[in-house]
Amino acid sequence: MREDYLGTDILFDEDGDLAVGQTGDLVCISGRDCLLQDIRDRLGTLPGDLYAHSDWGCGIGRLLGALDTPLNRALAIRYIRQALEADPRVRDDTIKITPITFTSEVKRFKIHFNLEGSVTPEMLIWGFG
Repeated sequence: MREDYLGTDILFDEDGDLAVGQTGDLVCISGRDCLLQDIRDRLGTLPGDLYAHSDWGCGIGRLLGALDTPLNRALAIRYIRQALEADPRVRDDTIKITPITFTSEVKRFKIHFNLEGSVTPEMLIWGFG
C-alpha cells in the first residue's frame, strides 16, 4: 500500500512541543505515523480553537469532569467517531471505540479503524485527564 496520501508533517513530542533533531532541525514524520499524530491532535483540540480551521477538532473535551453515565459514554464515543469520520484517510465503516477508563478525572479509549485502501486495522489508545 502506498502511504504518501497519509501526509507529511512536523513531529510533535510527547509534551506537544516541536521535535528537534540532533542537528537542530525540526523532525518530520510521514505516512502512518503522520496520520496517527493528526488523529491525536484532532481529538485533543476543541472545535473553534484553531482560528483558520474553526470546524477542526473534537468536542470530547467538553466532557472533562463529566460523570460515568451511559449518556456521557455515548456522547464521548459520538464525539470521537465524528472526529474520525471527518478525516478522509479513515474508513468510516471500520471505526470501533471502546472506553477503557471513564471517570470524572480520566477518560481513555481504545480506538480501532482501517485506513482507506488498507485491510490492516490500526489501533490507538487515546485519552485525557
